[in-house]
Amino acid sequence: MQVKLYNEKLYLFEKSTGMTGVFSNKEKEMLVEYAKDGVKTPFIDRLYHLGILTKAFHPNEVIKALEKEQDYLRLDALHIDITTACPLTCPQCYKGDTNVLEMSLKVFQSYIDEAQKLKIFQIAIGGGEPLVHPQIVDFVEYISKTEMSATMTTSGYGLSQELLDKLIKAGLNHMQISLNSIVQLVNEKSRDGFHHAVHAIQILRRTDLSFGINMVIRKDNLDTFLETVEYAKRMGAENINLLRYKPSPAEVYKDYALSSDEFYQLAEWIKQVKGIKVKVDSAYSNLLIYLNNGRVNKERSGCMAGKSFIAIHADGSFKPCSHIKMKERANSIYEYYTEGKFIQSLKNKVYHVERLCYTCGYIDVCGGCMAIYEALFKDAKSGTIECPIYK
Repeated sequence: MQVKLYNEKLYLFEKSTGMTGVFSNKEKEMLVEYAKDGVKTPFIDRLYHLGILTKAFHPNEVIKALEKEQDYLRLDALHIDITTACPLTCPQCYKGDTNVLEMSLKVFQSYIDEAQKLKIFQIAIGGGEPLVHPQIVDFVEYISKTEMSATMTTSGYGLSQELLDKLIKAGLNHMQISLNSIVQLVNEKSRDGFHHAVHAIQILRRTDLSFGINMVIRKDNLDTFLETVEYAKRMGAENINLLRYKPSPAEVYKDYALSSDEFYQLAEWIKQVKGIKVKVDSAYSNLLIYLNNGRVNKERSGCMAGKSFIAIHADGSFKPCSHIKMKERANSIYEYYTEGKFIQSLKNKVYHVERLCYTCGYIDVCGGCMAIYEALFKDAKSGTIECPIYK
């Protein structure tokens, strides 16, 4: 368990479950009382039920966090693209990397060492295709020696039972498989490697490793959403993670982005899902707001790029998130997060976006998607009023 104090809020992270809890005001007081007297209440029981607290809970860590000066960084997660190499050619790919770059184990280890000191909770490994990196097992093993969790997003390319066994033994906590539809012809309209994804899911279901499915929602796969959800449930996936479609150099964005009617249809179908967790990516903040009737936690809602997480490219440059093209150089994670020009422009304002989105009544809990604005308008903070929930 990791505990840190930031902006008078107490953050708890339980590595074994991957759950994070944020406590302020009365909830913080109740948690501190439990840490001191050990008496369970319905509130504490719920924390155990959610996996925020487990048998490994150490009350002294909570008390120590309150006694010292607060931590300087809000940062929860670090997304590291360890390679730009990918053998697949997905039509929707937004990255467009032409040069193959691989991060060395030594450089990766330096980031992990600093991340642990900064009390970052989660290391998310990506690419390219991370499984093609020759030292992928070593990368996972190095994270496992820390208090941080190791997660990975992959197309499933090259995942064999032997490699999966090695990754599990190395300490991998969770894996997300990219699959846009269980209907092969539909999936192939946007993603390559259908058989690799299905094979990966089939061998994952025979293990105890937590896994989920990443589904980018588009016009051409929307009608297979519920079918894909049912498949994920049958395979024992922990979640189906809905990602917002980002502009691709190979596609015309408006031809694949959901219309307002399709947006509302997706929302109604999500409400029907039972038996599996439907996660909505932070870039899909407008969908989260609609699903929750506008009642969302300001602290945890909206685009969290540059706030709760940042990304590191395979070349060592830093970005607010892996989807944004704008890169900056820094000597450390801390230097980028506290001094990076673009990221400071985000943190020094209450909201990420300016101009168009700024006139929306949901601006304080949304923020849209900077990657989309950057690709469409050459300005990551432009915002847009072409949004189904704009008011």
